[in-house]
Amino acid sequence: MLKALIDQQPFTTIHHTKEELLKLRKSSPHFLCPHCSAPLILKVGHIKIPHFAHAANKPCPYQSRNETPMHVWSKALLFKRLTQLYEDVELEYYLKNIRQIPDLFINLKGERIAIEVQCSTIPVSEVKFRTEGYRKERIHPLWILTQPVSRSIPLKLTTFQQAFLRFSPDLNYFLLHFEPEKKSFTIFPNLTPVSSNLFLHSKQIVIPLNEITLPISISPPGTNDSNLLKNWWGYRQKWIYNKVNYNSLRDNSFLKEVYEEGDTIIYLPLFIGLPVIPHMGIVKNHPVEWQYYLFKDVMKKYRSFTKEMMDNAMTRRMAKGDIEMRDFPLSNGETGMQSIISDYLALLEKVGVVSSGEGKTYTLSNGWNCPGRMTEFEQHEHDFFSKWKHILKKD
Repeated sequence: MLKALIDQQPFTTIHHTKEELLKLRKSSPHFLCPHCSAPLILKVGHIKIPHFAHAANKPCPYQSRNETPMHVWSKALLFKRLTQLYEDVELEYYLKNIRQIPDLFINLKGERIAIEVQCSTIPVSEVKFRTEGYRKERIHPLWILTQPVSRSIPLKLTTFQQAFLRFSPDLNYFLLHFEPEKKSFTIFPNLTPVSSNLFLHSKQIVIPLNEITLPISISPPGTNDSNLLKNWWGYRQKWIYNKVNYNSLRDNSFLKEVYEEGDTIIYLPLFIGLPVIPHMGIVKNHPVEWQYYLFKDVMKKYRSFTKEMMDNAMTRRMAKGDIEMRDFPLSNGETGMQSIISDYLALLEKVGVVSSGEGKTYTLSNGWNCPGRMTEFEQHEHDFFSKWKHILKKD
């Protein structure tokens, strides 16, 4: 921790040099924890940033986190920047009503912001618990991920890192990441999953620490979905290939259901597995899976159907565990569940698979019979892409 009490006055290590802190420590003042009033030890070393710590045998009941050097450093850098912008910035402020201690707490003319810097992996349930606590007190929670992110193409995110995704109308689903060693933030906008942990995204937005403000204000990245997803069909084929070659009918319920329905996974119609922007990220399953379930449960059974029928089919599949949703605790309750069905139906209408009629009904334009030969599927592919090319380029 970076804050202590000396003679009942708050003191932080951030605005002092090591020499000043060493001199202070020699004068033997009594450093007390601002939360539990226990004695603290001032640690001034050559590697870690100067900080306070409880005695090993006297843990603080309010400060349960064991902070890493990167966490302390990130917190110090952010504190320095924010105190340049705002008058009322508190470090490690204790909120007694919810017994939580955000790393930074800002009061902006009545709007309160709690900043949590997250370097290590913790249970997603803990992120959700703290977030709900802040919202209960009408405090806006701002979580900043500093944990290293594998910057592969596509971007690889662990289940924990995915919990930090949030949604905005300008950026769609995005990730805010802070690199203290570079003193900069990176925003990965328009995150679109191609598997359970791989995400395509549009051009990264880099914001130097000395330019960051709250709320974070940036211009929309001006994404072209066709450009972003130009390799989509390659990723779709790769997913199907892996599903066929590394899973068995006995162990994989999806493959078994496709087989028992009389369909062949490599010959599924190309309107199954479409990239549904922007809310596709809320569904953990690959679009081939959840869109096939809707196709089998609704479109195959009923020539005419409604969005409500699609919604109900999705809900039933979720209840059975066939479809899983990603957990976005920072999304403020906005799941996009209803929107993703609407967006999918809009895509189907654009490529002529369905047509909308009176009473908000949709009609399947042509029935579907699973091809028995590759040449039949190639004809379907040719016909489909001639309608789809104006929406998404085939690579």
